[in-house]
Amino acid sequence: MTVSSPILYSLSTCVYCKAIKKMFSDLAVGYRSIEVDTLPEAEKAKAIEELKRINPRCSFPTTVIGGQVIVGYKVQEIKERLGIRTEVDDLYERLQGLNEPKGFPFNSDREKVFELLRSLLINRERYGYMACPCRLASGKRDRDQDIICPCRYREPDVKEFGSCFCGLYVSEQWNSGKIERRLVPERRPADLY
Repeated sequence: MTVSSPILYSLSTCVYCKAIKKMFSDLAVGYRSIEVDTLPEAEKAKAIEELKRINPRCSFPTTVIGGQVIVGYKVQEIKERLGIRTEVDDLYERLQGLNEPKGFPFNSDREKVFELLRSLLINRERYGYMACPCRLASGKRDRDQDIICPCRYREPDVKEFGSCFCGLYVSEQWNSGKIERRLVPERRPADLY
C-alpha cells in the first residue's frame, strides 16, 4: 500500500501529539508536523482555518494520511492506515485467537488494547515473561506466576465485574454496555509485592 506522508496538526504542549511524533520517529515514518501553537500569528490563523476544514472541532492531534483524517490519539489506526505491521499486531492476533474462544474477548477499545499489549511486550523484554502491565512485577518468574498474562485473577474479575483488572479482557456484556462498567479492585495479595 502506498500512502502519502502523514500531516500532523499538533501542539508543542500536547502529550498525545508528542507520542504520535515519537511513534513516527520510532517507525521511521516521514511526516510533516504543523505545530500550530508555535507558528507566527498569520501562519497560525491559516493553519487553524485548514484544520477547521478537516476537523471542525479543531482538536489535537489531528493526523491526515492520504486524505483520511484521524482525530485524536489513535496510534493503531494511524499504523493501520500507513500499512505498518509490528510485533504487537502479531501478539494481538495470537492472544485473540487463544482467548476469545474461551469467552474472554478483548476490550472493544482497540487503542487501549494495543497500549496494553505494547506494555506486555515491554515486560516480556524486561523480565522474560509478559507480566500484567498494571501490576508491579518482581522479575522472578516463580514469584510472579499469578500475574503472567492472562493473570490468575482474570476469570474471577471478568465473572464479577465484566473486565479484568487492567481492562484488556472483558465479557461480551461489558463490551456491549449491557452491564455497568465498574472499577475492578486489586485481588492480588499485597504480601506478593
